[in-house]
Amino acid sequence: MKANQFQRHLAQLKGWRETAFILALAERAYPNFALFSQVVDFPGANAVATCLEQGWGALVEHAEEDRYIELLEQLEENVPNLENYDMYGAATAVSFCEILEQALLSQVNTEKRRASDTAQNAFESVMDFLETTEGEGLSEDELVKLFDQSPLIKREKAFQEELVERLRKESVPDEHVVTGLRVLASDEGVSNIGISLDEE
Repeated sequence: MKANQFQRHLAQLKGWRETAFILALAERAYPNFALFSQVVDFPGANAVATCLEQGWGALVEHAEEDRYIELLEQLEENVPNLENYDMYGAATAVSFCEILEQALLSQVNTEKRRASDTAQNAFESVMDFLETTEGEGLSEDELVKLFDQSPLIKREKAFQEELVERLRKESVPDEHVVTGLRVLASDEGVSNIGISLDEE
């Protein structure tokens, strides 16, 4: 799919489709948060995981705005404070929380379109990871080449395109649809930056 076509289709996602798109991005990034939580024994891990789970549930149940506000408050109380953790994993955990926040906000402030910015942020998370792990000492041109050739970038692009196409074909966010989206997003437990808890 050409970039301009993808951006046009992405911009057309509204209502539950936009929320589902962003929730799927969060689902994909969740192993990053889970690994961080496991390493540091993060006390808010279960509360944040519940927010993701119940975010999907609220979509299926066509929940009222108040439900999403409750989840936002719960999430906000349990986001890791980067000042307390001197490790890269904390940044990926916070990035996951920020994506999840945008998903929940999309059902509270429905006037603002969030899918395009959040999709770009998801790409930037992958690029940040590549720059951190493989980009030391590279020039700007070499970084661009690294990004262009990276399997992680190509994988993220393919995922987002398939996700948009699926959402365009669905009419309601029932359990069957949501289960399919979550399976697609989780990609057998491998996150957007290639993290898998099964590797532990």
